[in-house]
Amino acid sequence: MKTIQVSARVDEKIKEEAQKVFERQGLDVATAIKMFITKTAYEQEIPLSVQKKENRKEYPDDWFNEERKANRQLISQLAFEKSPVQDLDLSQKDDQEKFLDD
Repeated sequence: MKTIQVSARVDEKIKEEAQKVFERQGLDVATAIKMFITKTAYEQEIPLSVQKKENRKEYPDDWFNEERKANRQLISQLAFEKSPVQDLDLSQKDDQEKFLDD
């Protein structure tokens, strides 16, 4: 897998606070960002809310019906099966390094 470097500018204090959260989970900033980008690519959606609460709309009543849940599970399963990350345990330092290696 060919990799590229991605960079972003963020407020130093925000980065430090986020880094504390990641470290409590056994992650570094680079791994957390890579996980975010990977999840976004595989699931084809941003894995967090970007709307203010007052602007949120309620889900339609049938949004979480069994067929929709089964389809989402199937899509996630297929994406995961096609991913080399399935063989890694990202709580382990060696696997984190493999995940970040070229």
